[in-house]
Amino acid sequence: MREKIKIEKEPVPRDISQEFLTMDIYDFHNFLRSLRNEPALKIEVDWLGIPGARRLKAFLEQKPSGQKREAAIRATQAEHDQELNVFNSDVKWIKIEK
Repeated sequence: MREKIKIEKEPVPRDISQEFLTMDIYDFHNFLRSLRNEPALKIEVDWLGIPGARRLKAFLEQKPSGQKREAAIRATQAEHDQELNVFNSDVKWIKIEK
């Protein structure tokens, strides 16, 4: 008799890019708390400057146990080079040409 192998699918991340862009820091943190049981979240934004890039890095680092998070910034080479620490973490760089 053949055993069925259970294959777990990766959860489709809920895109919260718009909330990241429109909410202030405090409202966004409260919003994230309400999504604690969401299996996966993602944010993909254009370059927002160094403070915005650091907020994305914090978004990845401060996740609840068991939740998957993805973050990406669309940026030029010059923008990328302003905050290498962020891109050397798990924040994905989507290179754009200007």
